[in-house]
Amino acid sequence: MKSEYNGSILAVRAVEDCIRATHKYTKGAFSRRAKHPQTPVQGDAPSAVLTEYYEVYPTTDLEEIMPLGQAFWKTLSWLAGEIPLVDVRFLYDYRGGDKAKVIIWGGNGVVKTLENGIPGFTEALAAVGAAS
Repeated sequence: MKSEYNGSILAVRAVEDCIRATHKYTKGAFSRRAKHPQTPVQGDAPSAVLTEYYEVYPTTDLEEIMPLGQAFWKTLSWLAGEIPLVDVRFLYDYRGGDKAKVIIWGGNGVVKTLENGIPGFTEALAAVGAAS
């Protein structure tokens, strides 16, 4: 199940900045510029559509420096599925419009978990409209 929110680039960027201001995420490997479906005259150039992918852990603070014992137990908890994980994608379309999209993957209550775990997320997401 996914929740989609459409809005301006600045409003969606504010949601991304709320997540990036915490230590509760890892940036996914799927951050890339998409190829435009039509081949331009001068060659195959990337389009201005950008996709950012984040894995957000709303209840866990992922610190850079962590004692080895604590890191071991957190890793075991993560492998056992005790630490909630939310996949969030940000799609920015710079091709002449001010369009962007937030896609939050997960079951029921995932958005509420993010609102409780990420400071400022509620206000930033309210500025972005839900997709109809």
